[in-house]
Amino acid sequence: MEKALLNLIAGLIVGLIIGGGLVYAFAGGAAQTVTTTVTETVTAGAGATATVTKTATTTVTVTQAASALPSEVPIGVLLPLSGALSSFGEKWKNAIMLAEQDINDYIAKMGLNVKFKFYIEDTKTSPEGALAALQTLAAKGIKLIIGPAASSEVAAIKSYADANKIVIFSPSSTAPSLAIAGDYIFRNVVTDIYQGKALAKLMWVSGVRKVVAIYRGDDWGVGLFEVAKKRFEELGGEMVGVKYDPAATELSAEVRKASSLVEQFGVGEDVGVLLISFEDDGINVLTLAANDPVLLQVKWFGTDGITYSTKIAEQVGDIMVKLNVMSTLMVPSESPKKTEFMERYKSRFGVEPDTYTLNIYDIAWIYALAVLQSEKYDGEAIAKILPDVAEKYFGVSGWTKLDEVGDRLPTDYTIAKVVEEDGKYVWTDVGRYIPATDTIQWLSS
Repeated sequence: MEKALLNLIAGLIVGLIIGGGLVYAFAGGAAQTVTTTVTETVTAGAGATATVTKTATTTVTVTQAASALPSEVPIGVLLPLSGALSSFGEKWKNAIMLAEQDINDYIAKMGLNVKFKFYIEDTKTSPEGALAALQTLAAKGIKLIIGPAASSEVAAIKSYADANKIVIFSPSSTAPSLAIAGDYIFRNVVTDIYQGKALAKLMWVSGVRKVVAIYRGDDWGVGLFEVAKKRFEELGGEMVGVKYDPAATELSAEVRKASSLVEQFGVGEDVGVLLISFEDDGINVLTLAANDPVLLQVKWFGTDGITYSTKIAEQVGDIMVKLNVMSTLMVPSESPKKTEFMERYKSRFGVEPDTYTLNIYDIAWIYALAVLQSEKYDGEAIAKILPDVAEKYFGVSGWTKLDEVGDRLPTDYTIAKVVEEDGKYVWTDVGRYIPATDTIQWLSS
């Protein structure tokens, strides 16, 4: 057993290609030193890229870890399979299927008597649905949860998770208000403090000086509006907001109010609209805006709540093109591992995986490796070592190191928009925001 586990850990750290996925791992006991080499493609300025090689020496310890674990290790998954983020939820469900297969296939090759089982529940993209789904999983004794998607959902389950020592690891919750040290909430995604800066810079370099924001009145929408407004006004601009109820199905009054505020600013090249929405409510707002002569004359911008949404492209792609909406989304660094995963995913499921699909696949692996290292299935134990595991893991979304509050360190943001190609509406990247330099780099057409 000890030799098998040592081979498993060393092989994972050095990096093996398994079913299109390159993985890294480690565990506890006798010290072993391993040097890892990773090749990444990074932005080198002026839209160019450069290939760099990173090496790191890692000391790991090994024992007969798997012997103390149950034969089946349960992982809960909270997905928005219905509701305002449903098209994202379906993509993430596919990623969980791949992760479960890859993890168990490799562990089986090592002869370990451990199998990971993923239990999926639908949150309905609602705070109430997320809490009910978490309680269903908790009743099964599940202590490790992937998801949920929305910050409002994470906020709704935080107290329950903390009280019951259930680890929550979200691929997409970005509200700054949830960046709290010492709790059971982790996020494999960059906080919206950086997306707020990206949006402010994007609007500013696009010549916009006055902005009307239409935003969801939940933890995510309010938080992103506040950081974007703060940064945009630091640049010298002016931003006002129209908040709406995320549960509302009729938003004509809010769209009329936004139109009136735009008119007060004076319709021109220096006026813009920022839409902070999910899929369904975004479709609602965009459909109404397409019939408003004032809103048709100004520049539009969107956020990660709609970027690369298949539902947005399919249902209101023509409107997105008409309004020329430019939208932001965290983007992982390019690497052979990412490329292989994306090709395998698209080949199997027929659609492109989004950034959060990559994030959720990596969370599954980080959990599996943390369980093997901790030698026990225990929420408190996993929460303590999870940051160390994430720091040493290079996944399909790149390096997954977390900051002091359990959120992912900053990455670049893609700037994307919907275009028409061969009679279909599809997303395409048009630029990139670089947090390190607070600059926008436009891609060549």
